[in-house]
Amino acid sequence: MKRAPSVELWSVAGLVAAAILIRATRLGESLWYDEIAAYLSHAARGPAAIIGSFVEPSNHIAHTLLSWCSVTVLQDAIGFELALRLPALLFSAGAVAAMALLARVVLDRRGVLLAAAIMAVAPVAVLSGVEARGYSMMICFSALASWALLANLDRPRTWRWLLYAVFCALGTWTHFVTAFVPVGHAVWLAWRATRFREIALAVRGGLAILLAAALSIALYAPAVPDFWRHRGLYAGAGADQPSVLGAEGWHTLLQLGGSWYVWAALPGLALFVIGLVGGRTESNRGPRLGDAAAVTLLGLPIFLLVVVMSGSWMYARFALLSLPGAVLLMAAGLETLLRWRPAAGLAAGAMVLAAAVADLATRPAKQPLRDAANDVRSGRVDGEAILVVGLAHRVLDVYLGDLDPQYSLLHGVDLDEKIAATNPTWIILYYPQSVGVKAYAALAANGFTEHARFRGWVDWTNGDVIVYRD
Repeated sequence: MKRAPSVELWSVAGLVAAAILIRATRLGESLWYDEIAAYLSHAARGPAAIIGSFVEPSNHIAHTLLSWCSVTVLQDAIGFELALRLPALLFSAGAVAAMALLARVVLDRRGVLLAAAIMAVAPVAVLSGVEARGYSMMICFSALASWALLANLDRPRTWRWLLYAVFCALGTWTHFVTAFVPVGHAVWLAWRATRFREIALAVRGGLAILLAAALSIALYAPAVPDFWRHRGLYAGAGADQPSVLGAEGWHTLLQLGGSWYVWAALPGLALFVIGLVGGRTESNRGPRLGDAAAVTLLGLPIFLLVVVMSGSWMYARFALLSLPGAVLLMAAGLETLLRWRPAAGLAAGAMVLAAAVADLATRPAKQPLRDAANDVRSGRVDGEAILVVGLAHRVLDVYLGDLDPQYSLLHGVDLDEKIAATNPTWIILYYPQSVGVKAYAALAANGFTEHARFRGWVDWTNGDVIVYRD
């Protein structure tokens, strides 16, 4: 099918602009724990600490470095929160264009636009693009790496193999789990070499993957000593550790349909299955859809297997490396329906769009720390002390630092003692399901009652932030 590059280009540009507008509706939400903790522990300390520190996996190094640059240059002009999140927003918009590029080597023009549109509106893509973490970069670089590999199948170019290595390395430098993308590619290339005797392809691809590995090692080299000292953080620590067999594994499956709500993911999952089982390309040009699905998705089961076999832990968002493959199959499934029964395809597309809109319209902020802080600030009388029941970092300092809040960390294990020592009037508590019975008993015994509750969705059911008052 002959393409009309100018029409396609402008259409994709329009979808990128739409993606930015969609994400802008949620950019004003409060920063949540991981965003603030990563900034305080890494970005606020400057480039040397960012590149050379890996005390905890919250340091998505490439993204943290960009966040530091953005805050340093733009904070006075656009505000701290937006400056911190700007790199994620830009890469999330870039992922829409990268998705179109990836789809273009497999699908026809309509399929390309469908893939870009799904990436623009899918809630998991939108939500990862409005928080100061590296997941939108993971999605973008995963799509670009898979594009470079697939584009080299029929028309190999040295410059594309070099780009492939760079994309893989930058994705891995953003989040080390992205390394499973080229690992999946290596497995697929080995299978092609043994099944179809495509030795030249396997050699070129293998060399590119080795170059990507060398670049990744060089980028991570300053942080390796720190990583080695704290390697115990990556071992499963207990029954409450997030695992493949719990809520994180379930939401990993759901996000293949574009949402973390069951009802919103179902239309996308149906299209994913249709694309996987019945999707076809219209011509013999370029790679087959099955090859594209393997290239974009094979890293996911390998990652999950390694997590299980090693006894480590994971979050569903780590598996966003597979989102380009999921979107590709959703677009292929929708294209298949449109060719088979246009009315069925239009209905399916409308359901995916409606589910995405409903998800984003009804989903609360991830963790409304700022809302709780503002509530306390507005009701507090001078001299009244504030105590925060939190995890491991003093994250409320971002919003209440001038009022010198005190902390009972690790979910309030020493709450009784901290109440006695600080005599607070206000207590802010977050991750309420992680706070133990003893801490809640201390609240009640000291006369604290719930003053306000702000809904959040982090950790699926554990995002509320509660304000107590004596």
